[in-house]
Amino acid sequence: MKSFFAAILFGALVIPMGCNQGTSGGPGATILPSKKPMVGQTEDTFSLVMSSAKLNQGETKTVSVGINRGKNFGQDISLKVGDLPKGVTSDPASPVIKHGDTDAKITLKAAGDAALGDFTIKVAGHPTKGADAVAELKISVAKQDSKDVATATADAVKAKWGEYTIAMQKQLDQFAAKYAELKERAAKAEGQAKKDLDLKLAEAKTKLDAAANKLDDLKSAGADRWEKVKEGVGNAFDDLKKIFE
Repeated sequence: MKSFFAAILFGALVIPMGCNQGTSGGPGATILPSKKPMVGQTEDTFSLVMSSAKLNQGETKTVSVGINRGKNFGQDISLKVGDLPKGVTSDPASPVIKHGDTDAKITLKAAGDAALGDFTIKVAGHPTKGADAVAELKISVAKQDSKDVATATADAVKAKWGEYTIAMQKQLDQFAAKYAELKERAAKAEGQAKKDLDLKLAEAKTKLDAAANKLDDLKSAGADRWEKVKEGVGNAFDDLKKIFE
């Protein structure tokens, strides 16, 4: 029997690693300690539950701010993150835990030169009525490995190449649609107007094919070489744009 009660007592004293539950807030936070329940959240109060975050310089991580609600507490909670380490930012700037939600997400981003070390940040939860609750967010910022830096740089270059390729393909599709309209107009025209449109149509076809070929070169170049062919792509599309102005 003694061992049974000892096990219960030990379990009650264990605190989950990586989480921090701070002070309670809300209208019921002023209740005298003698009237507070031994287990669970006091009625009409709330508390925040934080997880620690470890990130490298140049890295982004999302952390969750949880909430424990006492009976009859259903307010929205506005969160305010205290002063973050130099080079670390949070988004959104003013997160909110809605009355029907169990948590809110905060995205932490460390710059490439963010301050290194372990930091404890105060996070305040402000209800519509009653006192604020405060919890601590523990952040560890480490130096980024050179391999990670190279990988991040390569990923950024690849993403930029992909975005540019998609944008130019969209432009080419738009020019192709304009070419089709011009071809339809030329087919219906007569006399000198038709001759002028046919000349413009032939020039447009030449420029359209040239732009398409340059775009193919861009796609084939890949993320490693795309900057070398980018200028040629831009020039070809500028020439094509002049036809339809």
